[in-house]
Amino acid sequence: WRCIFTHRISDNTNEIVNTENMFSSGSTILLCCLSLATTALGSNFVTNLEAAIAEGQKRGYDTGVTSLAVDPVGIPFPCTLYSTTPAQSVHQLTPADVKVIGAIGDSITAAMGAKAGSILTGLTQYRGVSWSIGGDGDVSNTGTLANLVKKYNANVKGFSTGTGSETNSNSRLNVAVSGAVSSELLAQAHTLIDKIKADSSINFNTDWKVVTLWIGGNDLCDYCSDTNFYSATNYANNIATVLDALKANLPRTFVNLVQILDVTQLAPLSSLWCDLVHTFVCDCATTGSTADKQITSAASKAYNTALENLINTGRYDTSDNFTVVLQPFPSGIELPYKNGEPDKSYFAPDCFHLSTKGHKEMAVGLWNNMVQPVGEKSTDWTLNQPVICPSASGPYFYTKKNSPAQKFGVNFASGENGQSRSSDLLPVYLGVGVGTGVLALVVVVLVVGVVIRKRRQKKAGERMPLVYHKSTDM
Repeated sequence: WRCIFTHRISDNTNEIVNTENMFSSGSTILLCCLSLATTALGSNFVTNLEAAIAEGQKRGYDTGVTSLAVDPVGIPFPCTLYSTTPAQSVHQLTPADVKVIGAIGDSITAAMGAKAGSILTGLTQYRGVSWSIGGDGDVSNTGTLANLVKKYNANVKGFSTGTGSETNSNSRLNVAVSGAVSSELLAQAHTLIDKIKADSSINFNTDWKVVTLWIGGNDLCDYCSDTNFYSATNYANNIATVLDALKANLPRTFVNLVQILDVTQLAPLSSLWCDLVHTFVCDCATTGSTADKQITSAASKAYNTALENLINTGRYDTSDNFTVVLQPFPSGIELPYKNGEPDKSYFAPDCFHLSTKGHKEMAVGLWNNMVQPVGEKSTDWTLNQPVICPSASGPYFYTKKNSPAQKFGVNFASGENGQSRSSDLLPVYLGVGVGTGVLALVVVVLVVGVVIRKRRQKKAGERMPLVYHKSTDM
């Protein structure tokens, strides 16, 4: 009862600690009681109950628990490793240039329950298999972004291993906090910056860094309870504050800003246990009223539109030292089905977090977005999709500045000295380029003339202000 009324666990076991920060209070009450039972009856209780659940599933009983293959899932890697010149600009960054990898976010990036065999280990954070930063094993047996990067640079630093919270030493630069919402993300950004500064194995000023930011699921899960606090405008302002802090304090950094998925997609994942978890953790999107689910679904689209608008301001495209690239692949995710039923193998036993299989699919989706030009990035989650390989003429991670050149088959990305990094410039495009350039110049002159004329006719007070907070870079 003390657990129920205080919403926390007072014991110091390795398995369950500080659950008040993991979920909303309701789900903490639920999981807290399971944790107390585990503590009181010992580890044999967990082992025996998991064995009983597995046996029941073999006999065809509905145990209410997802049956999972909890082993990590590898990614086939068909890519050729090209020799590249060290990047002098973030717009020339290749996988081989990446020396440091970090991540901020919530319980998905913490990989909560990813390898859990049952609900009893569902609170464990398996950070070593986290989609964006896990570093257990290698890409052949554990599919993560970090392990893909390791194929190009085995000495990359920052990836998380094993299990534990964000404060564990093996979590390294995976500073994601379970239960976090966007308004709490700035603290994670400062933690990440401080950790990188404090690591003597990292050259803070010269090492190239990739940081993945994914947040918003918990905002959406509470959206119907406070539509003003969790509005798309507030969400975008929270993200802008975090990105501004990273830009001001973290040199040589490529940030993946990953769009949010529609959490109402989880509603059909139903069982006695899953419905119970959904009710306590995310009722706005799953077990709530039809109206609540409708406004939550609409909010997810508004969140993604707000992120697009933020990035389209160009405030993070002003430097060769830092950039933010919007990676949209989760925006079109639909719940996977198998034999006419939701395929729970992609999810943890709570039907809310991802299994290792789900993390692997997310890793491939992120990697593929990173090597796709801006404007041509996939916006869905195609299961078992192959890894897209960087090419000799386009070996870099795509940004807004280096993407247009790819449309002409030429790598125009240049360093500080103005020299191209690619040895594959194709003269056949020269004539087309000159003709296109002349035409473009004529169009630009005409457009500029029209804009200047219209602006002269406007009063100063009639200009539309930007939605986002003030920044010296705008």
